[in-house]
Amino acid sequence: MSADTRAAAITALARYASLVGPSEMHEPLNWQASDLMTDLLLGFDPATADLILHRVRRDYDAEHHDVRPVLPPAR
Repeated sequence: MSADTRAAAITALARYASLVGPSEMHEPLNWQASDLMTDLLLGFDPATADLILHRVRRDYDAEHHDVRPVLPPAR
């Protein structure tokens, strides 16, 4: 993951939490991320959401061993 990609992901998560409201901002970051991804997927029809999830899992499995975490671990 490039530094630009990391920065964009962190910015997107912070922006999402700030727009949803104070209750979202007080949740752990992993919950915020889950909520953001769920809301993104709900913008697509179920078949497309399933295709996205399949691709995400494939990409994550292929790339996660090279990625240095930038957010704290889940609580």
